[in-house]
Amino acid sequence: MVTGEPKQRLIAQNRALKLKLYQFIKTSHKEKGWAISWMCQLAQMSRAAYYKWLNHKPSQREVRDQAILERILEIAKTNNGLFGSGKMTLALNNNLVDGEKPIYRRTVARIMCVNRIYSSKTKYKKQKRYTSSKPDQTAENVLNRDFNSEHPNEKWCIDVTEEKVPGTKQKLFICGVLDLYDRYIVSYSISNRNDTALVNSAIKKALKEFPDSHALLHSDRGFQFTRRSFTYMLKAQGMTQSMSRVSRCIDNGPMESWQGIIKEMRAVLYPNVSSFEEMKEAYEKTIHYYLYHDPQERFNGKTPAQVRAEAQENPEQAPYYPIKQSKKYRDYWKTIADKKNQTA
Repeated sequence: MVTGEPKQRLIAQNRALKLKLYQFIKTSHKEKGWAISWMCQLAQMSRAAYYKWLNHKPSQREVRDQAILERILEIAKTNNGLFGSGKMTLALNNNLVDGEKPIYRRTVARIMCVNRIYSSKTKYKKQKRYTSSKPDQTAENVLNRDFNSEHPNEKWCIDVTEEKVPGTKQKLFICGVLDLYDRYIVSYSISNRNDTALVNSAIKKALKEFPDSHALLHSDRGFQFTRRSFTYMLKAQGMTQSMSRVSRCIDNGPMESWQGIIKEMRAVLYPNVSSFEEMKEAYEKTIHYYLYHDPQERFNGKTPAQVRAEAQENPEQAPYYPIKQSKKYRDYWKTIADKKNQTA
């Protein structure tokens, strides 16, 4: 009896041991002529159980589990085991053929657990240093943490993040523009310098892609976003500028979250990078993977690119995907409100 493992794996492993024992009895009886009843007695199992296995035909569940396992292994092979059971379930259901039944997460979790298929994704620890500066221009927090958007190109977030190139003293900087409607990266720029040219390049690419956009653009108070020229450029485009409060990174939460996600994904998909050029290419491929192959639970298993394509196909009837607030946050704010009411 195998112990010390998750329940589903215990069941599978104990069953596998029995199957090996059945196979041993079958082989020994055929090649050495040993009596089946004698071997079953030594193994402390009934002859009926052995003969049931001998005449067993795979059930529909076993056949389906094997088919799902093969698809899980195929997906895991393409992304170095990036997905856990949740993302894997979304990815499987996003590629169902017509008439095929949906696959439930508990089924995927069981199959992955039994076959020791793990996500190789690890939590990225953000280390951001804040430096004091004297901004030329500042803006109010117009976004005010309202991260919901009913249509594409209504609300954009922008920020710069960095990562050190392994084995070198170089750093890679990414400036991304994120659409809050579909978590689609409207544009991005990559450089070895954190300067105004990096931000300007990302904004110009976004406006070239969507020249008619008058989106609200939210950022932190980094020096790249507080320049007069940057503010004038947004006004000329008819865009509203919004800024996070001082030392309140949560005001730009979706952008901060995306930066952590894309770094985690890059580390799994392309772990062996040793130069700036290799890391730049790795991030370009990772962002493409995120847009076209990373299913999102909020979007019912669709990728950001799929959601955007649907919205562009029929702009007036673009689906609305409101953010589902976590229960722990609802409970937290309820506790705060209750305390305020008690002291009032």
